[in-house]
Amino acid sequence: MKSAQPETNQSGQTMGSKGLRTRRKLIDTTVALLESTTIRELKVVDIAQAAATSAATFYVYFDNVIDVVLAATEELSQSTPELVAIVNDAWDDCNSLERASAFVKAYVAFWDRHRPLMRTRNLAAEEGDMRFTATRELSIRPLMAAMVKKIDQSQREGRIHSAIFPYASAGTLLMMLERLGALAHIYDGETVSFAQMETAAAYMVAATFGWPVRDTTQQPANAQA
Repeated sequence: MKSAQPETNQSGQTMGSKGLRTRRKLIDTTVALLESTTIRELKVVDIAQAAATSAATFYVYFDNVIDVVLAATEELSQSTPELVAIVNDAWDDCNSLERASAFVKAYVAFWDRHRPLMRTRNLAAEEGDMRFTATRELSIRPLMAAMVKKIDQSQREGRIHSAIFPYASAGTLLMMLERLGALAHIYDGETVSFAQMETAAAYMVAATFGWPVRDTTQQPANAQA
C-alpha cells in the first residue's frame, strides 16, 4: 500500500526534489528512532536532530510526531506480492504444507523486518486512533481478499464445513500470524521453540484453506503385521 507522494508541504508550496528528499529523510529517521523509542516518548526535536535538520524544517512537512509516523505507516503494505502470490497459487494435498510454511515464514519475516512501525501502528489503532485503523485495514485488504477467496473456493468444493465464514476465518489466521510476527524477535521458549510454533501455524493455515495435512507415515491401529 504505497500512498501517493504529496506534491505540497504544510504551507501549500510545491515540493521540489530537495523538499521531497528532506521529507523522505524525516520519515526514515522517525522509523529508525522507533526501534528504541516509543511514539509517546518521541519528540519533534529528537527527529530533527537525528535527521540533521531543525524543528522548524520538520514543521514545514509535518504537523507533529503522529503525522510523520502516520505517513510512514501509509507506505507500509502487508499485502506483499510474495504473500498474495503464495495464497493465489494452486494448493493440493501434496503441496499444502509447503505452501502454508512458505506463507507463514514470509509473513513473520515481513512483520519482523518492519516490527517497530507495525507495533506502533497497531498500538495506536488498538487505542482508538481511527487514522491508524484505516491504514492497517488498507494495508491488509488485498491479502485478506485473496485468503477469503481461497477459503470460499474450498468451501464450495466441499473441503470446508458450510457453517464456517471465510472472512472470519481469514481474519483469525491473520490475527494469529500478527501475534507470531510480534514474538519473533523476543520469544525464548523453554519447552516450545519458535520454529515449532511456525510449523503449528502452517498446519492451521493449510487446514483453514481446506487442505488439512495428513500423516501418511502412521499405520492404522488395526493394520495387519
